[in-house]
Amino acid sequence: MIKDARLVKGKNPNLAISYLEKAIALSGKSKNNNQAEIYFLLGNIFEDTDQTKDAIKRYTEASSLLDKQKGNRLKDQINARLGNIYLGMNDENLALIHYNRCIQFATSDSIAIRCKEGKADLYIQQKNDKALFSTLQEIERYPLDSLTRARLDSRKAEYFILQNDYNKATQNFNNAVTNIPRNQKLDGTDYEVLSQTQNRIYDLNNETTTIVGLVNQDTLTTIASLLPKELEINKYLQAADAYAKVNNWNAAKVNISSAENLIDGNTSKKLTVDIYEKSVNINEANGDIKAAFQAQKKAIEANKQLIAELENKVDQQVNIGRGQSKIDLLQKDFTIEQKDAALLSNQLRTQKILTGLLGLLLLGSLVFFYFLNKSVKEKRKANQLLYLKSLRTQMNPHFIFNALNSVNNFIAQNDEKAANKFLANFSKLMRQVLDNSQKEFIPFEEEMALNQLYLNLEHFRFRDKFEYTFENKIEHAHDLAIPPMLIQPFIENAVWHGLRYKEGMGILHVSATEKADHVVVEISDNGIGRAKSKALKTKNQKQYKSTGLDNVAKRIALINEIYNKQYQIKVADLDVNNADIGTIVQIKIPLDSQ
Repeated sequence: MIKDARLVKGKNPNLAISYLEKAIALSGKSKNNNQAEIYFLLGNIFEDTDQTKDAIKRYTEASSLLDKQKGNRLKDQINARLGNIYLGMNDENLALIHYNRCIQFATSDSIAIRCKEGKADLYIQQKNDKALFSTLQEIERYPLDSLTRARLDSRKAEYFILQNDYNKATQNFNNAVTNIPRNQKLDGTDYEVLSQTQNRIYDLNNETTTIVGLVNQDTLTTIASLLPKELEINKYLQAADAYAKVNNWNAAKVNISSAENLIDGNTSKKLTVDIYEKSVNINEANGDIKAAFQAQKKAIEANKQLIAELENKVDQQVNIGRGQSKIDLLQKDFTIEQKDAALLSNQLRTQKILTGLLGLLLLGSLVFFYFLNKSVKEKRKANQLLYLKSLRTQMNPHFIFNALNSVNNFIAQNDEKAANKFLANFSKLMRQVLDNSQKEFIPFEEEMALNQLYLNLEHFRFRDKFEYTFENKIEHAHDLAIPPMLIQPFIENAVWHGLRYKEGMGILHVSATEKADHVVVEISDNGIGRAKSKALKTKNQKQYKSTGLDNVAKRIALINEIYNKQYQIKVADLDVNNADIGTIVQIKIPLDSQ
């Protein structure tokens, strides 16, 4: 059946479709390699009848079947045809992909050469002379017959056309024609390559008088007896057009008459219409109204035949579409039958196994995700607690450094008493900080006492820069616990960035006030303000960079997440009307903070 379809597909595609329908019926159940060839032949039929999309679909299905069967047979031909189709559609990327696949799977030199020729045509279309030259060199490495050599020389002429070298283009084109044996009959593909090159040579030398001379001395005229009749007709049409361009209507009429004399029952109706319509125009321009009238009548009749031919072609395409639909349905029926048979024979056993597996899988999934979720939560919380502990154990290294500098300053001034006093208070503060570093929460009273001690130390160092007040108005402070070192960084920030650079005496006020459901700790100063402090620091390129505020922000975020709390910190300018606007920090501590 496949052999029969292959023999008749060109002349009777509908009959070929019926053969392929029977072939798929025989091969469907066995899933043999014939299915790929069936779809390949279907692609041929669609391609020959100008149904490009369906041709692409069938070639792709054939290729897919070959991939499943891990076979390379037909892959070169399929990709060669797909390359040609996509090149005709100007889809150069897909064309190149399929030409390369064709070369990869080529089972003979001839198919490899054809695909390389396809790449050459693609590069001609792209006007990519470098890629074209490289591809032509690849083709020349193969043993070439006379027609292939002629096509190669024709494409070499195309290369020199891209180089705007008229003489070398003409020379290579003449070599192409000379290579054709006198007894060799050209097919449409061979002539098309030569004809297109010749037309582009005409375009390269665009003087109309020269074109007439070229047509008159047409190199292809020497092989006119080898041409298919329609291609010979095209030669006369080309000559008629060339003479018409230079208003040589007598010569144009001679050539169009030669084209008319070659028309027979096998000449395509579209070409026939073109000939007679050109004849009308040429005869009218030549003043032969009678001949123009006769040509017009013949053109009208040819148009009617062309319309009828197109209608028949549409009917043919519809019938081919119906045939391929039957093949699709038949293939689907086979697939469904195979699946039904497998399901019926194994349904009960499969259902039991599937039910048991699904049950076990579901149970296993639930258990797995339960423990996974629990493990993730525990690990995440452990990591957060570890990070929180790390943050908690940090003490601002700049405070220690500056405090030791202060001791050094006292010693340098021979103020041993002041140095001893400062060291005693500093060691007491450090001991409390280190003790609290291992605790997640400490009593609010201890935190306030530690901050008061810290503030005493800062005031001892900068007593000429600021005074301070410290108020704790919390009545039930013993019931409240907060993270250690929560408040100290803001006091440090007020002293070091707000008051230290202030001209004159500054004021720092620390207070704790109890509200309905929370405690508010306020740290306010009348220092130089945040903007001026930042500008001053940038100007003097200060090396001091407190990490305390970042530390507190990270700790608060973690504590709020881990313990589901609502600690809040708000920082704002105190008085925008004064030169030293000052800063106020409000720390909101929930009463259920522990």
